[in-house]
Amino acid sequence: MHSTIAAMYPRMRTGIFFTPTTEGDGVLLTNGSEVVSFLGASTYAWLDRLSPHLDGSHSVADLTASLPPAPRQMVEKLVGALHEAGLVRDVSQDRAHSLTADELELYATEIAFVEAFHTSPALRFQRYRETRVAVIGSGAVFAAAVEGALLTGVARLSARPTPERGSEDRVRERLVELTVEAGRHDPGQRLETAALDPADPVALRDAVEAADLVLYAADRTDPGALLALDGICADLGRTLIPVTLYRDEAWVGPTCAADRPETRWESLWLRLGERPEAERDRPRFLTGPVPGIVANHLIFRAFEHLTGGADASAPDEDGPGRASGTVRLDLETLQTSAHELAPHPLVRRGDRSTDGRRIRELADGAAVDASELAARVVPLTDDRLGILGPVSEAHLEQFPLRVVRLAVTDPHRPGTPFTVWGAGSDFPRSQDAALRHGLAAHAVRSAAATTLTDGVTGVRLVDGANLTVPAAQVFVPAGDAEAGVLPVGTAGAATWAAAVEQGLLDHVLRGAPAGAAWKSTDRRTTAQLDLTAGSQRFLELLAASGKALTAYAVDAPAGVHLYAFQLGADPAALVEHGAGFTAAEAVEAGLGRLLLAWQADNAGQPEYAPAPAVNLRTSAADTRADALRHAPFVEALHTAGAVAVAVPLDGDPAVQAVLPYLVRVVLIDA
Repeated sequence: MHSTIAAMYPRMRTGIFFTPTTEGDGVLLTNGSEVVSFLGASTYAWLDRLSPHLDGSHSVADLTASLPPAPRQMVEKLVGALHEAGLVRDVSQDRAHSLTADELELYATEIAFVEAFHTSPALRFQRYRETRVAVIGSGAVFAAAVEGALLTGVARLSARPTPERGSEDRVRERLVELTVEAGRHDPGQRLETAALDPADPVALRDAVEAADLVLYAADRTDPGALLALDGICADLGRTLIPVTLYRDEAWVGPTCAADRPETRWESLWLRLGERPEAERDRPRFLTGPVPGIVANHLIFRAFEHLTGGADASAPDEDGPGRASGTVRLDLETLQTSAHELAPHPLVRRGDRSTDGRRIRELADGAAVDASELAARVVPLTDDRLGILGPVSEAHLEQFPLRVVRLAVTDPHRPGTPFTVWGAGSDFPRSQDAALRHGLAAHAVRSAAATTLTDGVTGVRLVDGANLTVPAAQVFVPAGDAEAGVLPVGTAGAATWAAAVEQGLLDHVLRGAPAGAAWKSTDRRTTAQLDLTAGSQRFLELLAASGKALTAYAVDAPAGVHLYAFQLGADPAALVEHGAGFTAAEAVEAGLGRLLLAWQADNAGQPEYAPAPAVNLRTSAADTRADALRHAPFVEALHTAGAVAVAVPLDGDPAVQAVLPYLVRVVLIDA
């Protein structure tokens, strides 16, 4: 330990301040956001004497060479504590750089910013300085972005202005001024300017190919040009960071890095939705200093990406930062907010087809329980760009069951979310039901129109063989009017087997006899029902309604059980069905649905009356799910001429990563 500290070349990080404690028994240090305290009556005095020498030019051994043993140990202990707290760093561990003394002095502020978060700050800044950067765009935001790149030290900069009525002359004049200023400010900088026609794919490709990092900034966002630029950057392995002006907002990012092909600008545009033609003009608040502020956000994003900046996820030594998501800037108030951006399912990059191996992996995968799903889904619940909104109980009756609503984004209709519901005996269960319902509803709509003409791989449940099914039989096309209704056989569960079971039971439930046809079946008293603890609780709550309950065992295919439950007398009676692979599960599911139907009717809130997706079985049913349980039912379907095929709903990688067990069970002719 002694030799390690002695060999250290300590440098106090920029922005560290210290003061003695009020009691005088120690010292307080802060970096502006956190406070660290060290006790010891002489600690402040030692630090006050030592701090001017903590500049990285002396080793601890040099600093203590003339001290007696006791003070030497005191200094070593103090420096070690400062290093452990992240207040000083050992510059001897920095990797070599080739910046000149003039460059180090000229860009000391930029290097100090990097040093506040990472080691080897000079090398990290050198990476930024030597990156070939191209700024493409038009107007005041474009000119300010070029200026910002120069001021922060980019040495090889290409400015490629695109046509923009009314501003071309001003931009051209400003670029001339910046070229002259760059030479005076930093002799090592070179600014090249050349007009660019974004409608010329060859010229656009040449501009991208000549750069390592492409920045897009324009007073009017051209979605066609930016889409083409996004595609070319992806093809050539170049990083793109755009500014998108949308109504009275500026969206900075995402950072479309070469090693993250799933993150593309097109995802942002699809999640925002296209603007009406009347809103294609220059934003009304893009005046005065606002273009410069927008451009500064863009340049900071580029600086952060290449140096690691304040991005805690960046590797400490190698590779650029990986700041995710986007930053939204309100052009009227200049308030900013950070937003996660999930890749949009309609942005197709590479082959996403499911094969038999993938399905086998799903079958063997670990369960995703309610608490894990609630944690996983957080990145998908952004208030502007998210797939799901917050789970809400607002204005909904909460007794005897907890009921929640959840807004879900339709991938084909951004800005027009639809509502799904969840119900359970407590909030965690109702939240879990709503999340699985919402993810399944989104996943079954996550197929591009071109994909619907293809085939998708599923597993034939009767024998486990792979089978190709027309995508149009699995996914819901754009423009579906009943967005919140899950197509028959669609399910999301804690495991693959449980999702398949729910999909199969959904076919049974929706095939239950309508009208009064089920009354000719086997009537049962409650004493004749196979009751679980959950069923017993549902019965007790239904009894409080004061209405008579009638139960019937309905004819169903081999391997499944189906019950009908009626509450009250005709013609105002409520009727619900329950299906399960055991009689007890069917009874519990049916009674739970009936209780929810009564609650909705009694509260005058028919919007959450049980839909086929509402499943009130206990979680124990999911843990019992396996292929052996549903085998007799699948065989019965096959004998009757229907082949059950389970197809993973993996059209949206972001959703599938959160909950892989999303499935649609389809029945096709044998």
